[in-house]
Amino acid sequence: MSAPRAPLTITYGAGLSAAIEPLTPLRLSNIAWDFAERPDLIALATIAERLDFLRDHLKSMCGLWDKLPRLFLAAYFRDIADAIARDRPALETLAAKHGGLFRPEDWSFSALCPLPTARLPAAPETPVDFAFWTGQDLHAVVIMTTTSQGRSGREARARLRESGISVIEIASSELERDLLSRLPAEVSHFWRTEPLPSSPFRVGSFAEILPA
Repeated sequence: MSAPRAPLTITYGAGLSAAIEPLTPLRLSNIAWDFAERPDLIALATIAERLDFLRDHLKSMCGLWDKLPRLFLAAYFRDIADAIARDRPALETLAAKHGGLFRPEDWSFSALCPLPTARLPAAPETPVDFAFWTGQDLHAVVIMTTTSQGRSGREARARLRESGISVIEIASSELERDLLSRLPAEVSHFWRTEPLPSSPFRVGSFAEILPA
C-alpha cells in the first residue's frame, strides 16, 4: 500500500485506533499509547524493563487464549534486543555523532509498533493478527492456523493484497525462530531510518529519558 495522501486510521485491539501518516513510520516511540495509568519510570529503570512493559501492554490487547499472537510479541521484542546487539558497531558510530548523548539501546524504541488484532480498510470484517506501518507501506501479519487457512481467511487476504497491502503469512511453528528475518527490511532494520531516537515515555526529567 503506497503512502496515503491524508492520514488513515487503523482500528486495533479493543476499539483503539491509530492514525498513520505519509512518510512517518509508526514506531514504539511515537504511537499514542493508551496506558490506564502513567508508567512508574522509577520501577521501570532500564530500557529492557520498559520494553518488557510495552510488550506486556500489547499482549493485553490480544485475546486471553490467543497464545500465538502472544508468542509473536515475545519473539518480536526479543529480536529488538538482538537487532541492537547485532548492529551495535554501526549504532555506536551513529550515537557518537550526537556527542555521547545516546547509546545504541536508545534506538530500541525506534522499532515499528505491531498493532494487534488490526482491522484494515480493505477487509474490516476480518482482523489480521498484526499490522505495521513503515511510512510508505502497510504490512499485515497473519499467523497461519487451521482457521486462517479456511475460505474466509483466504478471501480476506486476497482482498488485502488486491488493495496493495503486503500480507505476510507466518507459520505458527516459526514464531520462536528469527522472527525479524521474516518481516520486511523496514521492520527488521528499524533503526536505519531513525537518526535521532526518542522515548515513548513522555517525562519531564532528562535522566528519566536516558536511564542509567
